[in-house]
Formats: sequence, structure tokens, C-alpha cells
Amino acid sequence: MGQPLAPPAAIAHLLRRAAFSAGAGTAEMESAPGYEQAVERVLATVDEPPDLLPADFDAYRPGTIQHTWLARLLAGRGALAERLAFFWHGHFATSQAKVTDGPLLWRQMELFRSQGAGRFEDLVLAVSRDVAMVRFLDGNANRKGHPNENYARELMELFALGRGAYSEHDVRELARAFSGWGSRHHEFVFTESFHDAGAKTLLGHSGSFDGEAAVKIVVGHPACAPFVCRKLARFFLAPEPPEPLIERLVVAWRATDGRVREVLRALFLDPEFRAPAHARSLVRSPVEFVVAAARLAGHAELPPAVEGSLDRLGQVLFRPPSVKGWTSGTAWLTAGTLVERLRAAQVLAEGVSVSAAEAAILREFGATPPPALRAVLSAAPVERRLALAFASPEFQLA
Repeated sequence: MGQPLAPPAAIAHLLRRAAFSAGAGTAEMESAPGYEQAVERVLATVDEPPDLLPADFDAYRPGTIQHTWLARLLAGRGALAERLAFFWHGHFATSQAKVTDGPLLWRQMELFRSQGAGRFEDLVLAVSRDVAMVRFLDGNANRKGHPNENYARELMELFALGRGAYSEHDVRELARAFSGWGSRHHEFVFTESFHDAGAKTLLGHSGSFDGEAAVKIVVGHPACAPFVCRKLARFFLAPEPPEPLIERLVVAWRATDGRVREVLRALFLDPEFRAPAHARSLVRSPVEFVVAAARLAGHAELPPAVEGSLDRLGQVLFRPPSVKGWTSGTAWLTAGTLVERLRAAQVLAEGVSVSAAEAAILREFGATPPPALRAVLSAAPVERRLALAFASPEFQLA
């Protein structure tokens, strides 16, 4: 593992992972006297409320929910709360392509933001009753005698347990437990006449349980903690996190009844998190790339040309390609998307003063950037250095 990164490099690494980047909203964390204090300041941001919505906010207007959430990400308020909302949005992926009701998707995102650091069981129960999710995975079609298995299957396969931890029988029994859970207009409803109250056997448990009891059984399954801890570690640490680290995170999970904040505390404070091998080991997704660059450049909102490029880059908020969420890793970096990233880098660097550009590069790369990048920046005119830094292979990694 080697010697852990020491401040300020460790704090910069923490902010790239837990707050998109340094920049807006991170001054208190960056100025922490030590790494452990920086971790506590990052964790405290999950309790910060979001900025007030604009007076003209209309979630039905095309593009509004995407633009407004991007503006929040740039503002940096509640840095880890927003980061977790972004993570859960990809985990419990729900798309506007099917759920065309903007207010429902916005409300789901607010759910991720407000409950994303709490008990995983509470989050799963809330998602199970979330109207956007009910519509997306056809909860209204799940009725006694004709169970719809979509949500039950994805809950076990993608959201809580992973393949191999359940059987087809478990899928059918879980679907029966959720029968009658549906929506009317914008509200969750339970229709008793649609619910199958008969005896069920789910993951080795038998009884006439309903959806709430079923969520407890699923989240209490031995496979749940390792599955979710590994997903968190892949998002915040590395594509293939070491198994001993996952085991330590599971210990934190079980000691705190599955509280995500405490799992992240254990992760951020673990020496493995600061191992040099994990620095710059995650490919920034398109949203992560443009938000990180825009915050470093001091933009209050994304330039329209950059916001418009997210579709070509392959990641539009509220529109994941499937229930499996977005891709990850080097799949983000194709010939076409790299060209688009170069264009975005140029736009994001336009109009930034030389002194502000130098400060942004220092925040992102420290006093001694990687040798190849340092050589490129040293040879370039000062007014082009920020664009080159944003376009560099090093900046594509967090």
C-alpha cells in the first residue's frame, strides 16, 4: 500500500472524491489543520440544506431539473450530500425517458440528498415508495394474482444483493410482498385489495409479510452489506477495491446498523483510502468532469455550450441509459467524447484571469504537477495553461 498521502495532497484527494473537486464550497475543508479534521468537515456537509430553488423553477419545463441540479453541484453547498445524491441517482437509476414527470424525478433526487447518508434500510424503504420508482419499474401493475416482478428483481440484483444471492422463487415472493404498492397522481398509495396477504417464503424467511417487512429481510441478508459497501468503495475509492477494505467497511456497516455516513467515515479514514496507488485512479464521468472544471474555474453556472455538450459526452442527469445506471471507467473515454472534452475544456477556461487560472491549477495538482503535465504547462503561453490542464489526461482522472 505504501505510505499514505499526507496533507495537503490527502485533503485534495478527499475533495476530488467526496466533493467533486476543490473550489466552491470547500474552503473550510481545504483549510482543516489535518486530514482527520478535513474528513469530519466533509461528513458534516451531509446536514447542510440545499440552496433555495429559483423563483421561476418549473420542473415541467424541459431541461430545468438538469440545469438546476448542475447549478447546485457547482454551488458546492452540502458537498457530500450532493455527491451522495449523484451516487444514489446512478445506483437506483430512474430515467426521464420513461418517467416523463419532472417534479417526480426532482423529488426522488431530493430524497437521495436528504436520506442518502442515513440507514440503508430506511433509504430502500423510501425508494420502494417513491412514485418515480413505482412508475419506472411498473409498481402499479403489481397486483394479487398477477405479480409484476420488475422492482423485486432489480431491488435484489442491482440495488441490494447482487446476482447469486437470491433465486427466482425469491423474486416471485418479493413481488408478492410489494403487491398493492402503487401511486395515484404524485402520491404513493397502498391498495389493500390489490395486496397478496398470503404466506410467503423469502430468502429463508416465512410469513405473511408485506413490502416493509420484505425490505427488512432483503437489507438484513448477509450479502447486502458487502454488496453496497463494494459499490460505495468503487465510486469513492477505486474500480477494484481491496477485499480487506470491504471487510472493514462491512464491520462499520454492521456496527452502525447500515448507516452510510459511518461507512464513509470508515472509508475516508482508512489508510487504504490515502494509498498513493488510488490517487487519480477513477475516470471522471462527464458530469464529474465539467463540474470539477467549472468549480475550479469559478463559474457560477455551466456555460450553455458545456451544458449542451453533456448529451454528446454521454451523461445527462435524470436520463441514465437503463436501470443499471451509467457506464464507468475508461468506457467514458472514446475518440468522440475526448474531442468533446477538449472543446469543453477550452470553453470552461475562457475568460479566467491568469492569476485565477494559476490558483485553479495549484488547487487541482498541487505545487508539483505530474512531470508530463508540468512540461506541457511550462511550455505553453500563460493564457492557455488552464485549458490545457482541463484537457490533460491527468484531469480526466480523480
